[in-house]
This record gives sequence, C-alpha cells and structure tokens, in this order.
Amino acid sequence: MANFSPEPTIETDVLREAVRIDGKPCILEARQIKKTPATIEVSSSSGNTTKTRELAEWMLFIDLNLLPFYHMAKGHKILGLIAKELYGVRALRTASLFEMMVIAITEQQISLTAAYRIRDRVVQRFGEKIDGLSVFPTTESLSKASERELRSCGLSKRKAEYIRGTAQQVSDGSLDVDKLATLSDDDFRETLIKIRGFGPWSANYILVRGLGRVDCVPTDDLAVRSIVGKYLGDGKRMSEAQVLNAIEPFAPFRGLAVFYLLAHDRLSI
Repeated sequence: MANFSPEPTIETDVLREAVRIDGKPCILEARQIKKTPATIEVSSSSGNTTKTRELAEWMLFIDLNLLPFYHMAKGHKILGLIAKELYGVRALRTASLFEMMVIAITEQQISLTAAYRIRDRVVQRFGEKIDGLSVFPTTESLSKASERELRSCGLSKRKAEYIRGTAQQVSDGSLDVDKLATLSDDDFRETLIKIRGFGPWSANYILVRGLGRVDCVPTDDLAVRSIVGKYLGDGKRMSEAQVLNAIEPFAPFRGLAVFYLLAHDRLSI
C-alpha cells in the first residue's frame, strides 16, 4: 500500500483511517496477514461488514490486476527493475470522489508538502474526530464554512471559493459525483473542466488518483515532467509533449507507470 498524505495512518502493511459508513464516522482498519497468497483482514467500528469490505476494496484498489502491467514492464530496462523492486505496490484511492476533488484543488500550483499541511488543517477544523483521527469533512460542513474560516486554514481566496462552491453543488445535488465517477475518461474531463476550479491537470489527476484510471496522467504536472525526464529522458525536466512521447510505450498503463516512477523516487530519498 502506498499513499503520500499525512492521513491515513499507514505502518507497513496496516491501514487505519477514519471514514464514513452509512453516513456515520467510524474507524476502518485493513491489515495484511499473509503475503502468499496475499490476504487482507478488514474491520470497522461501523458494524456493517458488507460496506466495510466494499469501501476497503475500493480504497486498496483490490480490483487492479497488476500482472499485465508487470508483463509489459518486464522488458524495459528501467521500469522493469522498479516494478520488480516495488512488486505489489498500488496507490490508495480516496474514500470518495468529493474528497479527491478537494485534494486536487488544494494541490494546485503549490508544493505537496504545503498542500498536505493546509488540507490537514481543513480536515482537523471541519471534520469530525473519532478515536484520535479526523474524518474528511462532509459536503455540508464545507458548504456552510465561511471564506474567512477556510482561508484561516491556509487556503487562498480563490481555492476557498472553489472548495465551498464544489461542496455546495454536491450538497444540493446539482453535481452528482456518483454519476460523474461512471463517465468515460474523455467525458469526465469534459464535464469536470466546466466546473469552476477545475482544469485539465485536475481532471487527469482525479482520474488516476481518485478513480484509479491507470492510463491517465497529468502530463502538465511539474513533478511528473521532472520524474519522467529523470528516469526516461536525459535527466532534465521534459515538456508535456516529451512526457507523452516517453510514456506512450506503457499504454494502457501510463498512469501506473508514472506512479511507480514517482513512488520509487520518493522511497529512494
């Protein structure tokens, strides 16, 4: 399991996160109890075993079959070694699409470290607490938050407006996130960029990280351009067009390939 945010709390093979099941805050725990074959034990304080399992499977991306990706990567001198080193690693998905949309807004044009800190303040201030963890804020709580309250967390005026506006649309039903999640990649992009606060970068970032569309890549992302240049180029930051060309051989797993490059680089620090 791999995730680069302050929460959830991850210790090797253990996931422990505050989530909502049946609309109520609870603690979700997932623990790998056996590596061969991979076996995960899941529990929550909700008492709803079916929804606990469904949410855990979604967040842990259990339905992702990595073998075709590994078979494709095996013949590549760089990605093949990285895939072998990180065998079994998959990105965690957020519990909800709305949460991922807020994450995308907070991370626009600032460092990940700064975005994590700001987002953590938002979660701590507007989310409910349970057993030492904070549940991601509801759409209602963020839609009712004042711009001043949101900005006190470190958000810019524009980002505070984006988050509150998105929360209001989801809360009043004018934006159906469940329907949005079922759209094709192209339709998702076309729909999302019509919403204030979202552009092509946000759309691709949400697709790959929030929905697990493994062929999607935010190619205009500076970190992506730098990492792809470092591993698949001459070491220098690539242009967006150069990134697209460099990762083309990895279709239909281009997003997964870039994730492995980013994860390897991060873990090598």
